[in-house]
Amino acid sequence: MTGGSIQQRFEDHARRAPERTALVLDGKTVTYGELDRDANQLAAHLAESGELPRGGGRVAICLEHPEDALTAMLAVLKAGHAYAVIAPGTPAEELHRQLGLAKADTVLTQWSLLARVDDGQGRTTLSLDTEAEAIAAMPNTPPRRRSSSGAATVLFTAGTTGRPTAVTSDHQRWTAAYEAWQEVYRLTPEDRILVTAPPQSTEFSGGWIRALGTGAVLQLSRRWEAAAEATVAECDPAAARLLLAEERPRLRLVLVAGEPLSLAEHRRLGERLSAPGARLLSVYGPAQVAGCGTWFEPEQLTVPVARPEGTVYLGRPFPGCAAELAYGHIRLTGPGGGVPVRTGDLGRRDRDGLLEFQGRAADRVSVLGRMVDTYRIESHLAADQDIKEVVVTGDGGAKGTGLLAFVVLHPGGLVDTDILRVRLQGLVPGKDIPRAVVPLTALPRTAAGKVDRRALPLPPVRGAVSSGGKGWGTLSEGSEAGAIGGAVGFCAAVLSLSLTGVVFPGATDLTGVPGPWSGLFVLLYLCESLAFGVGMAFLAVGRGPMARRSERPVLTTFAHLALVWLLVSWWPQDNLYRLAAKTDWARQATLVYVFNVPLMIAALVVAVWAATSSSTISKSVRGS
Repeated sequence: MTGGSIQQRFEDHARRAPERTALVLDGKTVTYGELDRDANQLAAHLAESGELPRGGGRVAICLEHPEDALTAMLAVLKAGHAYAVIAPGTPAEELHRQLGLAKADTVLTQWSLLARVDDGQGRTTLSLDTEAEAIAAMPNTPPRRRSSSGAATVLFTAGTTGRPTAVTSDHQRWTAAYEAWQEVYRLTPEDRILVTAPPQSTEFSGGWIRALGTGAVLQLSRRWEAAAEATVAECDPAAARLLLAEERPRLRLVLVAGEPLSLAEHRRLGERLSAPGARLLSVYGPAQVAGCGTWFEPEQLTVPVARPEGTVYLGRPFPGCAAELAYGHIRLTGPGGGVPVRTGDLGRRDRDGLLEFQGRAADRVSVLGRMVDTYRIESHLAADQDIKEVVVTGDGGAKGTGLLAFVVLHPGGLVDTDILRVRLQGLVPGKDIPRAVVPLTALPRTAAGKVDRRALPLPPVRGAVSSGGKGWGTLSEGSEAGAIGGAVGFCAAVLSLSLTGVVFPGATDLTGVPGPWSGLFVLLYLCESLAFGVGMAFLAVGRGPMARRSERPVLTTFAHLALVWLLVSWWPQDNLYRLAAKTDWARQATLVYVFNVPLMIAALVVAVWAATSSSTISKSVRGS
């Protein structure tokens, strides 16, 4: 597949063997000929719409059914354009942002989603269900061959530590990736390849290219009973555990992507493959390199590993790729060469020269002014026989005073704070031992199967947490903070009310003001004091909740102070304005620059912080 377009191999198979099964989806089968015909007709419909640039445009695909999304991907490529897939369940604001990032000229969608994809930018929208008759009337022959030198896909990063960003890949990169995968995987037309990733993921694009480019059967399903006939499976670690919960005698190859496996779990899952010569590979590669970076299987090791439970290998680069370390940061060069991409992941080389995963730079947290490498703690806890999965992160307190360990336990497992402290003693510094254990039934994950740290629950407790289902304790940290904030706010409001006449004599004098206007002014004075009280309360306890919503500590600090200023300044500001003569220009100018201009700046800081922060999805914890 060297050179040419990424759909060219599919078209060759469709021409040579149109009766062969191309797609299986929940019992429904589609042949290569049928899939090629549907994609040709949709490509012709796209060309006839006349809304896309002749030199190659961008088409966003937002459809509910994976089969429709696959047909649309092929059609967009056949028409000479690049596709970007957006999940229909994406929140409207993020969906519209992704449309902008993809620079979409046209959106392929369905009638029920038309309102959601309309971002007011005047993009052309084509509804596949309402225009089905017009599409079916189009010629089913391949469109005139377009140049394969342009963009092919616009992929979105997983967004586990921030909002997803767009990455454009061309045909040359994808064809080089196919050749690299084929050299390692050795796929054949007789394979039946199960892909569990959703259409909007990098793994899905790579999956269909590998399957249909080889002439194999592409199976799209998460129903494991439908996987009995699969010979190759591509999935994330959580799906791999479910898939291999029972014997799969036909599976000869399992590709695990999304998140790397520990060496011990890699071996355990691999032992469940009973077919002769069956292999289980960990595959690592972000969207920036079309998902083609490194691969690992235990046979690459030549020396024993001391802690297999806490050791994660990324292995060696795919043919045509490169993996470098720059001050511990992993940089990948994708298939076909190009500029090395900084992945945000950390690593090191072992004695065999294999790349070993050492966590993500963005997962480090600040505790009492120092940076803590949470992955080092996680790797030790992963070796605990009671712990199935673990994530360590900051507690989100106002001062960043400690760490929390979110754990998923094996059946019958028991870990609390005291046990955890004993088991980590001597392995990590005492100040790096998490102050509490939070048991979960499952770690929150993104659609791509990656752990979503932003969705971890807010810290529910001060001190130890029992994993035995006995509750969180008598007083949660949130309740304690609320009590402190309430007390501070109440005292500040009362003081401002009682001291107004002393600090600003005459400012609230209503002599001669008739009703009901005097009552309205009294209400205004009361609201000013309440705002002052709320601002002082937020000064005391607001920094922690804000820190949980953002990965920008300096900006969060400024936003916290800006919100406090927006609340507390009304009490002194209005009282000073009422005492200033209208023609006292010096005092009027001073008040404007002391109060009004900072208010504008504060509002701008808050707006920037809100636009760049990400909220916690879950605020409650389910016991294990």
